[in-house]
Amino acid sequence: MEIVESILTNNPCFLKGEKIAVKGLMLHSVGCSQPSAEVFVSKWNRQEASRACVHAFIDGNTGKVYQTLPWNYRGWHGGGRSNNTHIGVEMCEPACIHYTGGASFTCADRDMAMAVVKRTYDAAVELFSFLCREFSLDPLADGVIVSHKEGHARGIASGHGDPDHLWKGLRSGYTMDGFRRDVSAALGGGAQRKQEAPAQTETPAPEIVPTAAQAAEVGSAMVVPNVSDGRMHISERGVELVARFEGCRLEAYLCPAGKWTIGYGHTEGVKPGERLDSQEDAKRLLRKDLEKYETYVNSFMEKGTISFPLNQNQFDALTSFCYNCGKGNLQKLVSGRDAATVGQKILLYNKSAGKVLAGLVRRREEESALFMS
Repeated sequence: MEIVESILTNNPCFLKGEKIAVKGLMLHSVGCSQPSAEVFVSKWNRQEASRACVHAFIDGNTGKVYQTLPWNYRGWHGGGRSNNTHIGVEMCEPACIHYTGGASFTCADRDMAMAVVKRTYDAAVELFSFLCREFSLDPLADGVIVSHKEGHARGIASGHGDPDHLWKGLRSGYTMDGFRRDVSAALGGGAQRKQEAPAQTETPAPEIVPTAAQAAEVGSAMVVPNVSDGRMHISERGVELVARFEGCRLEAYLCPAGKWTIGYGHTEGVKPGERLDSQEDAKRLLRKDLEKYETYVNSFMEKGTISFPLNQNQFDALTSFCYNCGKGNLQKLVSGRDAATVGQKILLYNKSAGKVLAGLVRRREEESALFMS
């Protein structure tokens, strides 16, 4: 096991410097398709990153442990009383999965996904055995090693389902009971290590959709961005917000600007008489159109025009705003402002031709509420 010291010295959690008597360890997974621990270290080593802070990330590409807080510091990872007693560790997730809403995700390459999951699992076993030895913890004792999901069931953590949702969704064979046994075995506790990732004997279905109960429980220690190659993407929740306010027409029509339009405001290549078969077809066009506006939001983050790190809800809200109001208005909205101010100023963009429109008022209210959540 290789531990890379990457203490988040600029994060408010570290600066607060509260200490705990370590009584347990909590295992998380990040809840987005991002295997690189360095991406999270970079995003959270800022004074503006005041929403969460964990003790370590496990890199999905290398299995390296990036320690981000001193082990005895009070982290902001469990969303409840577990912060006062437990060290929190996040496992990064495969790049080849894509969350489609709640706990539901698709997997483009199960072999690749399982390689990442096994790598992070094995590193977590080593890290937790090290921490159990360091703090004289019994890994098999009740409540010492728990997942975020188990912490919620115990009433000491917020309502999330990680990492159980990922292991179960990929049919990995990994469980928390097995994880505790493996940590005990690594400590010399006598239990045999049983949880090797099973060999793949058949081609898996490309889409993995957990149950509704799992979907209700999914999450991680923070509202984690849906990141791919360092860039964020709108979630299904954001797509649904845009779709609800744009409205859908399956037959091509001339919009007030004189452009042939179809679906949820799609104009590229649309011809008279064109018709879509379903609203889902229209949603696919909308998702493609939204990529352009995702690029604008990402660009403003990269240039520092947006001066604070965005969580997924904030990114969704700004992408919806940009799709409706344009790149120029987005730049005006975010330039030189902190997150709280942006969330309030969104509400002002409710006019067309100088007149307040009820539909724009409702849209801005929803975007502002999402941004501030």
